[in-house]
Amino acid sequence: MHKRYLINNKASDTFFYLLVIISIFFFNNENIVYASNHNWIEASKTEVGIQYIDIDSIKNKDKGVKEISTKYLKFDTYDPSKIEENIYTMRINCLTHKFKDISVNGKKNLRTKWEGPNGDKLINDVISDSCKNV
Repeated sequence: MHKRYLINNKASDTFFYLLVIISIFFFNNENIVYASNHNWIEASKTEVGIQYIDIDSIKNKDKGVKEISTKYLKFDTYDPSKIEENIYTMRINCLTHKFKDISVNGKKNLRTKWEGPNGDKLINDVISDSCKNV
């Protein structure tokens, strides 16, 4: 009787651990890629990277404020075959010419503050292109 209890207990423990592993695999949302259509256009290019705007993502939020999706491809100056890609959701204040990144690669940025482009040609061109009709 005692042996049968140990075998059943071991089998239920194994089943439990297997269930936990499967649950982690299926419910881990961190690396999920949500498919959607993007209409990327090149906004600016420098020797260190290219900035794209998804023109279908531009939304008016508040007076003079727009929300857009951008993609930045950063080139590795030492190894041209290495390219880093980041997707941003930005809010742009067209009246003050400032921006804030509200998410980076799908992760929300809750502590972001409005800032100017500080001479960054890529960001300056994104702001200019996004605010053309304001």
